Amino acid sequence: MQNLHGKTALITGGSRGIGLKTAEALADNGVNVAIVGRSGDTLKDALLTLEKKDVKAIAVSGDVSVKADVKSIVEEVLNDFGHIDILINNAGIMGNGSFFDDNEDMFRKMIDVNVFGMYYMMKEVLPGMQEQNSGDVVNIASVSGLRSSAGSALYSATKHAVIGLTEGVMREVRKNNIRVQYLTPSAVLTDLIGTPSLEPETMTHPEDIADIIVNQLKIHPRTFVKNSEMWATNPKPRNL
Repeated sequence: MQNLHGKTALITGGSRGIGLKTAEALADNGVNVAIVGRSGDTLKDALLTLEKKDVKAIAVSGDVSVKADVKSIVEEVLNDFGHIDILINNAGIMGNGSFFDDNEDMFRKMIDVNVFGMYYMMKEVLPGMQEQNSGDVVNIASVSGLRSSAGSALYSATKHAVIGLTEGVMREVRKNNIRVQYLTPSAVLTDLIGTPSLEPETMTHPEDIADIIVNQLKIHPRTFVKNSEMWATNPKPRNL
């Protein structure tokens, strides 16, 4: 296992949920962290939490679906840290509904955030990783990217795209000692899913995903886990 102490990480969607818990877990392992989000107030609160750790932490406001924002975000992080060792592409949005609903705008927005957000971020960060001949990229997909269902066709399509994008990029940059992986969690107890239909304590929690990410990053650089699927062990319906 490698020691992560002193590395730097950029985490999108880092002000809450999986992103924030991952930032906290990385900071606990001595990783300097830059969190990215769209809400200034939420970012400010998250940064206060991270500043209590014994690492350098910054918060950068921006929209990953906007190419110019991503360029500015990465430039700011590089100005502060000098390099990026770990990129966690966590920012994402969810939308459900019948395929036959009037949902074209929602679909386009999900594509912009879930797919183009990762595309823009990797385009900006990977050249630096290639130059330093090392790095880790973790893309958060979804079990919906493996198996779709009625009402989730459009969301699933974006997460299928994330998996395909990740697989192709991974094969291009392995020669630069860069590990690119994707995670496909099932329902995680975050704001993204709204009011859960399952008992919260029986669901997967954001800190569970964070633990998996950190432990996989600790694996010796010669090896990596290409993809991981996470399920709650024994989810139970909520008594509403």
